[in-house]
Amino acid sequence: MRKILKAAGILVAAGILLSAALPAATADTADSTVSGGALTSTTAGATLTGVTLTGATQTATGTSSSPWSISDTRGTGAAWSLSVTATVPTSAAGTVETTARTIPVGDLTITPGTVTAGIGADAASGITAPALAMSGSAQSLVSSLGTNKGIYALTPTYSLVVPANAFRSNYFGAVGSTALLPYVSTLTYTIS
Repeated sequence: MRKILKAAGILVAAGILLSAALPAATADTADSTVSGGALTSTTAGATLTGVTLTGATQTATGTSSSPWSISDTRGTGAAWSLSVTATVPTSAAGTVETTARTIPVGDLTITPGTVTAGIGADAASGITAPALAMSGSAQSLVSSLGTNKGIYALTPTYSLVVPANAFRSNYFGAVGSTALLPYVSTLTYTIS
């Protein structure tokens, strides 16, 4: 019995010494506030191939002058849409030919192409981006039903159907000079 009491006394004394020698445990926290960013897009125009009138309908084509990006860093997972409106493709009045020439706006089409998710972005599978004939009214060109957070890249192509009965571009300067006023359409993009 004495051995048990002596052993118990040693254990109690060792416990007291250990608890006095060790610092008391403390609990710390690490916290950070994560703020949402913005919903933005970067777009670019294109210079389409020239066509020579032949009496048949033809198509001028081109690729965006630089890649586009759509960035959703809001951190909400809310749906978004990149909308576009276009003006009527017009060859401005020249110095000799004073009547502007036009091609119907619906003859201009943008094909967004493949949308690629950037590093760390949600998969692009929830993004729709079909070919779209232009209009003077806003229409959705690229859209997400939600859950597409991050940065996405695409390089659209453009096509302009030139009707068989289209007027050639107007001359800038004397008729027959090489300075032509191309058909131009202004595209306006809005992301929301």
